[in-house]
Amino acid sequence: MKGKKLVKTVAPLAVLALASGLVVSEVDAGTTGNAIHGSGNASASTDNGPLTITMWVNPPAVSAVQKIDKEFEAKYGVKVNLLTAANDQAGYTTLEQTSVQGGTADIMAIEPFEPMPQKMTTDNMSVVQEWAANHVFAPLNGQPWLSKFNKNDLSAAAYQGKDYGLVTGVYQTGIFYNKAIFKKYNLKVPTTYAQFINVCKTLKSHGVTPIWTGIGNGATFYLEFMMYPLMQDLLASSLGNASASAALAAGKIKWTNPKMITAFTEEKQIASNYLENNYAGENWQQMPGEFVAGKSAMLLDGSWDLASVLQANPKMQIGYFPLPGSNVASDNNSVSNPDLTWVVLNNSKHKALAEKWLQFFSSPNIYSQYVDATGISPSESGTFKSNAATIMGKWFGKGRVINQTADWLIPNGPYYLQSNNFWSEQLKMLQGSVSPAKLAQEYQQSQNQASS
Repeated sequence: MKGKKLVKTVAPLAVLALASGLVVSEVDAGTTGNAIHGSGNASASTDNGPLTITMWVNPPAVSAVQKIDKEFEAKYGVKVNLLTAANDQAGYTTLEQTSVQGGTADIMAIEPFEPMPQKMTTDNMSVVQEWAANHVFAPLNGQPWLSKFNKNDLSAAAYQGKDYGLVTGVYQTGIFYNKAIFKKYNLKVPTTYAQFINVCKTLKSHGVTPIWTGIGNGATFYLEFMMYPLMQDLLASSLGNASASAALAAGKIKWTNPKMITAFTEEKQIASNYLENNYAGENWQQMPGEFVAGKSAMLLDGSWDLASVLQANPKMQIGYFPLPGSNVASDNNSVSNPDLTWVVLNNSKHKALAEKWLQFFSSPNIYSQYVDATGISPSESGTFKSNAATIMGKWFGKGRVINQTADWLIPNGPYYLQSNNFWSEQLKMLQGSVSPAKLAQEYQQSQNQASS
């Protein structure tokens, strides 16, 4: 959630030794390869904690977990310490590293780490992938509550048959719109790219800023809110249900494909004409408030921010539709991402207690609190109500998955496939210093280097 921490890739930790470009070491506290049921230094019934949990700052999610912690404390008489840090490169990344290296946490929030690179090296793996491959996380296989969760969602945090994380749910990105403004100008929800541009033109002709987003303060990669859906929609007819992310990484689709250049051209048209003028400098954290204040008719964002929008104005009437990239309506769909994932650290001093907290979190009445407060699409089976489900309607929980770290992004690989460089070059294209065709050539050059 964005909420979703503002880190795409980070440098590997020295503690995880990788030799000859392959993972060879195991960081393990004595339970590697075993489920944590019944493990730990003490049983859950005799362990008085305290239990320490770390997560990045997303206000609705933090509030939800704080409430859950209090209920857990009241029921079991165990103190829970919740440690949070800003979701930026200097904040939560440091807290994660401290938690792993110093053994200062029992449960940690991560973003899902699958799929792993086919050839795992220090250059192409994120630090979380290295942790998973080196057994830093305790496997959760055999936990009865895990069976309640969607297997496809859980697979985003599974490796070599081990379920290392409890994937709490899925978020969608797209367009949230002010129904009152759409009604005022007799606008219909667009289902194609051409219709969407006409909506934007109409709003602009009346002096209304069509779309608000913000990529300032370290969120340049929020440009994915445009690139991902446009790219996926345009490639849908040739890829079917296959992932465009994986196809690009594997070379099945080239960046210089005419449809990719069309996606970049559409991005540029939207950014140059219909985003608020200072989107590149606008603080990403202020987006919900600016939308509520009526500064635009539409908000280009993720469903994780719906809770903040409704907290600012509970009476605001909001609708949702996917940002359409194709002029064939059936090709257009939301982009979805498995998000906040709980892992138990293998060097935890309170593994059985951590297991008990996850079991408590997974109980229907507690999990429903989390779903309602965060707007996440639930991964647990059952019927859960939330404002997000009402607002998003048929799109809630639906969409094509692109992983939090797209398959083609390589932490220490060729220049344009490194996360910061990839997105900064995107911004240059949107601002006119690089053409869409040139951008495609740059990306493909790096992709060729990665494949050689």
